[in-house]
Formats: sequence, structure tokens, C-alpha cells
Amino acid sequence: MTARRAKTLVHLFRVLALASQTHPLYPPGNTRYRRDSVYHGRTTMQRRHFLLSSLSALPPVRINRITLAPIQGQFHKFVAMNAYDKAPKGRAYDGTLVRIATNQGLEGVGTMSYPAPDAKFQQAVRALLNANPFEIYAMNDGLVAGRKPAFAALLTEYKHLDGPLFDLLGKLHRKPCWKLMGASTRERVETYDGTLYFSDVWFKDRGVAAVVDEVEEALRQGYGGVKLKLGRGSKWMAKEEGLARDINVVHAVRKASGPSLKIMVDANNGYRDDFEGAWKLLAETKRDEVYWLEEPFPETVESYTRLQERMEKAGMKTLIADGENLREASQFEPYLKPNRLMDVVQLDIRTGGFVENLRLAKMAESAGAVTVPHNWGSQIGVFMGLHFAKVVANAPMAEDDRSSCDAVIAEGYSFAGGSYEVSELPGLGLRVDEEVYARKYRSKEIVIS
Repeated sequence: MTARRAKTLVHLFRVLALASQTHPLYPPGNTRYRRDSVYHGRTTMQRRHFLLSSLSALPPVRINRITLAPIQGQFHKFVAMNAYDKAPKGRAYDGTLVRIATNQGLEGVGTMSYPAPDAKFQQAVRALLNANPFEIYAMNDGLVAGRKPAFAALLTEYKHLDGPLFDLLGKLHRKPCWKLMGASTRERVETYDGTLYFSDVWFKDRGVAAVVDEVEEALRQGYGGVKLKLGRGSKWMAKEEGLARDINVVHAVRKASGPSLKIMVDANNGYRDDFEGAWKLLAETKRDEVYWLEEPFPETVESYTRLQERMEKAGMKTLIADGENLREASQFEPYLKPNRLMDVVQLDIRTGGFVENLRLAKMAESAGAVTVPHNWGSQIGVFMGLHFAKVVANAPMAEDDRSSCDAVIAEGYSFAGGSYEVSELPGLGLRVDEEVYARKYRSKEIVIS
């Protein structure tokens, strides 16, 4: 298709949408795109009939181009390290932008999971070329019900493709991604600040006060929950000294924040081979009412059974959260039945994608657990988590890494009081900032067509 023809097609779709009262990128009720009176009555019907006749002669929608480009995101501050890092995270992170375009001028925007696209992925994703986007997922009453057999292997291996493909499908259906998954279960989605790392270790002159300062900043921004990184004794400090510092940080944050803040703690397996250390952490912070303990050590049924039994005997209400390193919903089954060993399941939103996270949410619900998909180093991942939590009743919040990406423009989201209003625009409400993309990223893109 020539560029001129593609431009004409896009224009036709936009005019048709106006004649149908709705612009394809804006929902009904948006006054900026309300119908003008010139479209009322017979004029509207004639124009709609003409455009539908013209568009009916066009070829079916097909995916004709996939673009992969290395991009960079920015955290809202300098982020220190966690229990396994070799250095602080810093202010920036790298990622891969995925653009899946069609012969009719629409494109889905998303992100890879954490690894960069290798030769195997670049070859595998060619299976999407010439595919009809409407034939990739099985649909039931307008909702995605699973993967079509022809694409099941690809989308199971590379679940992160759910991001750009759901964005594209939403744009084609002219509805937000969350409406592809179900009905709204909440007006706004609560989030927590996941950027509280070992600032006390990096900024040694400030110590624990460095973490408290960051928590107070999060409170000023409206967050009702924060996740503190723990496990200092596994690498960055001597074992006993690190345990004492972990405990002191929790005490100090609770004292500074007051009783209402949700305090989650994440050890990133920093208590590996130290069950008693993890237990002492829980016992010493019991009065701080930690909301959940995440990844104290590598998950095993034996260790988590032992932990849950001891917590129950001690009357502890802290939840156990884990699962960001698992890849399939089925891997959570031993932790959900016959006994619930994980109260909060955390399949990564990009690594797991929408379909697998929806499957896990049902498993968790039947076990009385909740699901809060993990996300890190991706603003697009935050948006995916918001759309997911918008419709999943047992997904009470989303993880916010408080980052931004200059290559992507997000519309329809608003943050206030610790929660987001989720975009009502088609797809994820995303589009590429073409000026920034051309200046910074296009020279390194990989085009598959």
C-alpha cells in the first residue's frame, strides 16, 4: 500500500467515525469531538452510506509491519539498589517498544518483557504478518476468551505480545483494553509506590532518614501504599547488621507515616537460606502492621507451608506475596491448593500478559487470594496493570514504578489521592511521539515486514 493510500484510508475512518457520533480515539461524551449539527438527519445517513460503501471495497485488515525499537524510560528520582543488584538502578531504564501496524493505518503500541528481542523472537513474530487481528484471540460476547489455536504457541511463548495486540484490538473495536476483558469493577484503581530501595545504604550520611524522606514524598503525592525493599544483609551489609537495618527502616517508616499507610516489604529473596532471619523480621515488625511480605526467600511449598503455620500460631495478619519469577498460571497451583500459601500472587504483567494473568486471577479467587501483577521498569506496564485491575475484582491495586517514557504519549489517565482514573480511549490510550521517536530511536529500530 502506498503512503498516500494509507493516509486516505485513515481519513475515511475518521470521517466515518464522526458520522457515527464517535471519533475512533475518543469516547462518547467527549465535548471536544461532539458531532456538529451539520451531521444531523438525512445528511448524516447519506454520508455514512457513502463511506460504508467505499470502505466495504477495501481489503480486510491485516498486520503488515512490526517494529521493535530500543527505548529508554525515566524514574521520577534516583533509585538505589535492592538485595540482588550489583549497583543502583539509577534514573533510567532500557526497554523495547513494540509497534504492530495494519494495512489500514492503525497500530498497536506496547512493550517487550525484560530481555531484548533476539533472533529467535524476531523470526517467531513474523507469524503475525498478514494475520487478521480479529482472528488472533478467541472472543466471546466481545471479550477475549483465550488464544486462537493458530497463534497459541507464539502467544504462550511471548506473552508480552498481549500488550500491543490488545492495544491494536481495542483500537479496532473502538473501546479501551479493559473492556476487552470484562466490565468495570471499580471507578478508580489504587496504586502503590514501588520505588523505595536501599537509599539508606547508598546515601550513607543520611542513613534510614533517606528512606523516610522518600516515603514522605510519596505521601505528599497521594500514595496510600509503599513497598520497601529489604534483605540488606544478603549482600550490602553484614547479615545481622542488615537484618537490624531492615527492621529499623520499617519502624521508622511506620512512625513517620502514621497508621493508615499500607506498608509492603519486598526482600527479593534476600533471606535465602535464612528462614529464622525472615521470621525475626516478621516478629520484630508485627506492631508495624506490615501489609504484605514479598519474596522473603525462593518459593517452595515446604518453606511457605512452614512460614504460614508459624504465622498462624503467632496470630500474624501480614500477607505473603510472591510469584514475579513464575511464568505460567499453572505454576501457582501448588501455592493455592490444597492450602493457600500465597495470599497475593504476582505474575508479572508484561511477562505473563493479560490472558495468563486473567487465568491466574480466577485460580486465585477460588482460593481466596488476590492478584497484584508485578511491574518494574515500564510505564506501559503500569498502564497494563491499571486496565487489568479495572475489571478484575480480586486485583485490588496496581504496582506503580512512577516512571515515564518520552517515546509514548498516554491519554485519558489521571492520578489523584493514590489512585488512577483509567483511560476510556481505545486500546491502552497510547500513541507514539513521532518527533521524539525519529530523533532518538528510529535509527536503531528493527523493522519486520
